[in-house]
Amino acid sequence: MTSSLASRLGDIPGVASVSIDLEGFGRGIDVRLEPGADELAVMEKLRALLAAYGVKHERQARTTAVNRHGLAPSIGVDVTITPVESGARIEVATRNVRSFRIVAASPVSIAQGLADAWCQVIGRIPIEIVEIEVDPDDRLTVVAFDGEHESRGSAPIGAGWLEALTRAVGEVIGESGVPDLKRAAS
Repeated sequence: MTSSLASRLGDIPGVASVSIDLEGFGRGIDVRLEPGADELAVMEKLRALLAAYGVKHERQARTTAVNRHGLAPSIGVDVTITPVESGARIEVATRNVRSFRIVAASPVSIAQGLADAWCQVIGRIPIEIVEIEVDPDDRLTVVAFDGEHESRGSAPIGAGWLEALTRAVGEVIGESGVPDLKRAAS
């Protein structure tokens, strides 16, 4: 099944490469996209094909959450990302304030939704997420622009994508305990 599944996944327009490891420590399916591919369209086709092979349910909803107690104490928010039809629901909450965004299923959109909701919760002017990258050392980097300055936040993905994204976005909005990225009003 894995070789025919890999072949079928590789035939989807926009997919550059596919590797499937269902046995080893890092088991899973790794799909790399071609530069400029329509990520949302490719993900919809991947989801449908995986459901057809019985690897994934058609409407499998999985909630992933990062609790503020699991992150650095200075972050102080709860983050929940839930897949929804063709996208994700991002919720950021403190004890008193809750904000959410429904965004497209792309890394930049999810990071932007996280940044927007987080900025609303803490009463800060939103920033624009302009790029997300993963370097060869498995660090997720988020690049943001606040209208005047570009800032970068990064975190290792070893503890999970959600935690890495939360830490990196927290860094670029100045909520991760990094002194030079703190708000000027602080």
